[in-house]
Order: sequence, then C-alpha cells, then structure tokens
Amino acid sequence: MLVCALALSGCGGTADSRADTTTPAPSSSAAALPPGFPDLSMLTPVDTKQFFQSYPYFRGVQFRTPDGQECYSNDMNSLDDSAIRTLTCEGPRPDKGPGTWEIDVATDQPATIEPSASPLNPTDTPDPSTEAALLPALRRIDHEGIECGVDDEGTTACRVGEHGFVLTSTATTLF
Repeated sequence: MLVCALALSGCGGTADSRADTTTPAPSSSAAALPPGFPDLSMLTPVDTKQFFQSYPYFRGVQFRTPDGQECYSNDMNSLDDSAIRTLTCEGPRPDKGPGTWEIDVATDQPATIEPSASPLNPTDTPDPSTEAALLPALRRIDHEGIECGVDDEGTTACRVGEHGFVLTSTATTLF
C-alpha cells in the first residue's frame, strides 16, 4: 500500500481551503522530490504503448485516473526541444471548488492550477478512438521523462523533472 502522508510543514498554504498547498522544488537534482511525494517505483509499470495516441496536432500519451483526471503529454508541445516535456491533467479538485481544474507542469516550469476553460462546443461528442485509457490503481506510466502513478487510496502523483503534483481526495500539492 502506498500512503501519501503529506507532511507540509513550512508550506505556503493558507486557511482558505481553495488555496494551493505548494512545496518548493529542490534545486539540486531531478531525483530529489518534496516530502510526501509517494515512491512511484513501488507501483507496477504499464505498457506505455497502450496509452499512446497519434492524431492531427497530438502525438503522445493520454490517460485518465480513477479520481477523474484526464491527463496527456503531447510530444508536439516540446517545440523541437526534446529536453522540454509537458503534462496537463484536467478534472475535479474538490479542495478547489466546483467544476473542473487544469494542472499544467513542465520540465522548465513548476506546476500551476486554474479553472478549466469551457469547451468551445459543449455539444461536441469526442471521437471514441481518442478517448484516454484508464491508468488503474497501483500502476504507473513512464513516458519521455514524465512519470505518473495512482495508489490504492486514490492518490495521483506526477513528476516532470523537478516539478509535479500530488492529488489526494482532500489536497492539491504543486511543486
């Protein structure tokens, strides 16, 4: 069992339940993660090919988590620099309020969160061939320097280099 006990002493959180709980990223190495980040190496890796999508304007991995996050890493967003990797997850964040929220993180940018944009065409039905596969509990996905995992208690944790996030049922931690 992976338990994400977030000991966040000294973090920038406030009494406002909608405020970000942010843990600064260590500057010394991409392997150094903030306290409370789960050990993703304990999770079983999935075959990334099962999560790979390629269609106009998208080439990369796409997955959804049991807690309702829709995540993707579009390799086309690296702007021809293979050292830059990006990850976006969108879904409900009960600690942030109603609606859906978008979390963006990259190798060169700490994670941020903001309310999701409204769909351009709310009646549009997505093509079923582009739907994201489920990343089940106790599994992790590794793709081009991006690592995400889901534990058996609904925690989703992702990192892209020194940056990332941990999502529990009651907290959003960004770094």
